[in-house]
Amino acid sequence: MSLMKNLSGDTLIAATIKGFLDSNEYHYDFDAEKCVFTMGFTLDNDKVNVRIVYNEEKEWFCVFVYPSHNIPKNKIDKVLPVLNQINYDILFGSVYVDPRDGELAVRCSATVDNRSINETMVGVMLSTAINVVDDHINDIMKALYA
Repeated sequence: MSLMKNLSGDTLIAATIKGFLDSNEYHYDFDAEKCVFTMGFTLDNDKVNVRIVYNEEKEWFCVFVYPSHNIPKNKIDKVLPVLNQINYDILFGSVYVDPRDGELAVRCSATVDNRSINETMVGVMLSTAINVVDDHINDIMKALYA
């Protein structure tokens, strides 16, 4: 597989992600060496940090959304049933908690072989991950503090 380049010299996945973010006037940081875009958003129910990671050679990208809340390690077991239910109910993505530090995250991934990536796909992945947090963070916090 040869890495496809656009006219500006960016590889296809990076250029498409940049195009989506720029066209929506999002403020973001871009690290080309680490293949990652980072930004933050304030939602109705939380503040989140977002990372969009990509791999041109393996032809995939992944959106990670991190709510502002971490789960205390000694209370992770209280939220696991809620996370399992959320994962069962949502169509795309997954919600998980890192058992080492209680970091909560939503992940949506896509493969983009044969030039199938476009800005709409990036937008759908980003909004899906963000909406999972916005729609379910209150349920997670209720389980945590019940």
